[in-house]
Amino acid sequence: MREDVYGYKSSINVYNVDMNRKARPAGILREMQECGSRQMADQKPSYDELLDKGQALMLSRLDMIIPQEICLDEEIEVFTWPCPSVRATFLRNYLVRKNGETAAMISSQWTLVNSETRKIMKVEDVDFSNYTMDEYVDVMPGSKFKISREDAETLETVGQKTVRLSDVDYNGHMNNTNYVDMLCDYIPELTAGTHRVTVMRIHFSKEAPIGETIEIKRLRTLDDKYIFRTFRSDGDVNVEAEFKIEEL
Repeated sequence: MREDVYGYKSSINVYNVDMNRKARPAGILREMQECGSRQMADQKPSYDELLDKGQALMLSRLDMIIPQEICLDEEIEVFTWPCPSVRATFLRNYLVRKNGETAAMISSQWTLVNSETRKIMKVEDVDFSNYTMDEYVDVMPGSKFKISREDAETLETVGQKTVRLSDVDYNGHMNNTNYVDMLCDYIPELTAGTHRVTVMRIHFSKEAPIGETIEIKRLRTLDDKYIFRTFRSDGDVNVEAEFKIEEL
């Protein structure tokens, strides 16, 4: 990581920790995306400026590793950098450091779309050259997340979620960080407070607007992983995700 990438000092507040006063994965993700939003606002174009032009960056997939626990009010450094991108995929990394060491990191892929027609645009259609960029870092090199046919056949329905006002952002769809909280609600070890998430991988397929009802399907594997696939009411896949946990 180059020395001048965008970043700032922060901490995880009380709204983003669990019962053990440790940062929830969604809380860490919110802190990282706040850093990205600040960079866009400072270096231009901002997210709002894109929307005013009928453009939006939509998160399509992310891989996240959390090698260290982050506790309530602990001082952290948060960094982000977009990466040289071509065609329809906009790449961005996020990094959280605690005491100078990596506490969490994300490699993410975004899609630039026309916010009215939802048609995919080319990254080159927008001038992002003012952003401080660096090379893309794959946090899980050589590993791709894909739900196998065998696993898909053994997924069990564990719940439903109706998208409410508190779930959506100003795009009118369920915010990507809220998906993380929703899925973590269906990991019993997190509810019991005995484990934490160390790896999280999510593919976002179809958005869920306010009023939509999401069906949540889950599989617990033998290697401390939970696999999820969610569906919209029209039967389309909403998101696919994988969470790896470890005992505290």
